[in-house]
Amino acid sequence: MKKRFFGVMLAASLAVSLTACGGKKTSQDNAASTVNKEVTAEEYAGTITSNADVYKQYVTLPDYKGVEVSVDRSSLTVSDDDVESYISKLLSQTATTETVTEGVTASGDTVKLDYSGLLNGEAFSGGTATDASYTIGSGKFITDLDQGLIGLTVGQEYNIPCTFPSDYSSSDLAGKDVIFVVTVKSIQKSTVPDLTDAWVAENASTLGVEATTVAELRSYVKDYLTSQAESTFASDKYQAVYSKISENLTPSGYPQEELDSLVNTLKSNVESEFNSYGSSYGISDLDSYLSQVYGFESQDAFNDYAVEYAQQYLLEKMVLTLIASNEKITVS
Repeated sequence: MKKRFFGVMLAASLAVSLTACGGKKTSQDNAASTVNKEVTAEEYAGTITSNADVYKQYVTLPDYKGVEVSVDRSSLTVSDDDVESYISKLLSQTATTETVTEGVTASGDTVKLDYSGLLNGEAFSGGTATDASYTIGSGKFITDLDQGLIGLTVGQEYNIPCTFPSDYSSSDLAGKDVIFVVTVKSIQKSTVPDLTDAWVAENASTLGVEATTVAELRSYVKDYLTSQAESTFASDKYQAVYSKISENLTPSGYPQEELDSLVNTLKSNVESEFNSYGSSYGISDLDSYLSQVYGFESQDAFNDYAVEYAQQYLLEKMVLTLIASNEKITVS
C-alpha cells in the first residue's frame, strides 16, 4: 500500500479522536492545554477561544478574506450511467454465493487458496498463508501472482514464477525472482439478482434506501449521488482555499503537549491495526507490518512520518481555530 492510503487512515482516526480540546493549566507553560478531552456541546465554543490564545503564539495568519481559487465543477454532474452503476453495486451486495470445489479459475473469481512464496528455495516472511481469500484481478497481489492464478484447476498444486517490482516496499524482495507454490481449494461463484420492484421492496431496508419500486430507487439514488457530489465539491473548495492561504505559512512551532498526544494517537492506531490484522497477512512483527503494508523501511521512518503528518494536521487546526476566533464563529 502506498503512503497516501496510510494518510487516509490517519485522517479518519484523527477526525474521530480530535473532536474537542481541554482547557486545564499545565505546569510546563502555565497556558491553557490544547490536548483533547471530552467536553459538552455547551463547553465547546469556549475551547475555540482558549485554544486560539495558545495557537496565536505559533501562527500569524495571512490575509484570508477575498481569496480566489479555481475548482472543477464537473463533479457536480450526476449522469444516468452514474445512477445505474450505483444500483449495480447495490444488486451485487445481495448476490448469492456458492462454494464449488471443482472447475478452473477465471479473472474476477474469489478463491480460497494456500500459497507459499519461496526465494532461492526458502520461504520468506509474509509470503505464506493458508485458506486465504482472494479475488483474482483485484491487484492486491503482485501482478505476476495475480495473473498467474487464472486458469488453475481447483485442488491441483502449481508453481507460479513471479518477479517482485523493482520499487516493491520490501528491499529484500524488490526486483527478486521467486516461486509461489499455490493450491486453489475452492471458488466462490456469485449470482447477482435482477433489478425488479420485488427486489427493491425486499432489500430497501437492508440496503438503507428509501424506495419500494425501481422508479423510486432510481430517483432516490439520483438524489443521494447529487448530495454526495455537492459535498465533494464543497470539500474541494475548502482544500483549494486552505492550500492557497497556507502555501507560504510557516509556524514558529507547535504546542508540544498536543503534538505529542497526536503522534501517540497515530502510533497507537497503527499498533492496534497490526495486533488485529497482522496475523491475517502472515506477519508476526510490527517492523515487517510497517514495511510490507505501508512501505516504511523501519519504525523510525514511520515515526518521522507520524510527526510530519501530525504537524500538518495541527497547523491546519491552528489556522482554522484562529479564523474561527477572529470571525466569532461558534458551533451550535
